[in-house]
Amino acid sequence: MLFPGGVLPLRIFEERYRLLVRQRLDFGVVLIRRGSEVGPGRAEDLHEVGTVATLQRIEALPDGGFAVVARGLHRFRLLALDHSRPYLMGRVRRLSDPPSRAHPRLIGLLERYLAAHGAEVAPQLSAELGKRVVWLVGSVIEVEPALRQQLLESGDPAVAEALLTGELAKLGTIGRLGVVHPRPPSPN
Repeated sequence: MLFPGGVLPLRIFEERYRLLVRQRLDFGVVLIRRGSEVGPGRAEDLHEVGTVATLQRIEALPDGGFAVVARGLHRFRLLALDHSRPYLMGRVRRLSDPPSRAHPRLIGLLERYLAAHGAEVAPQLSAELGKRVVWLVGSVIEVEPALRQQLLESGDPAVAEALLTGELAKLGTIGRLGVVHPRPPSPN
């Protein structure tokens, strides 16, 4: 998954995607609801909301593939699929971002979540997060894809707060599992 402002490192090895990279096309990142990207049962049941990605960095690899870093631009709603190219195309409508305003509680929860994972948010960055904080939560939180998809679709700070609160509660219980006392080695 990819959120607006987020980054997605990819290794491009399939010819259809090599073509996309050579053409320097922006592309959509959409979570597959059922199926897989390739092979039998190929996914055509996709979530309707995804993120437009642009190629930020491209490195050609000796095998003809590419190592790329894509950056999320904005959300879209998938209206129709088009199978006329080697890679799947779609007709989309751009979705607006949530209203731009400060979310101090959400920023505080995000700082706590990042600290629990050994990372910090610089104070000047906290002040600049604004509407992007919802997308940053989606980019960093380690929850199942369906929950992240819910956040991508809604753009709702309350959904981001609920996700962070739940994950912080889980992280808080980890330290309360009890102390494990080592046993002496067995002679057997």
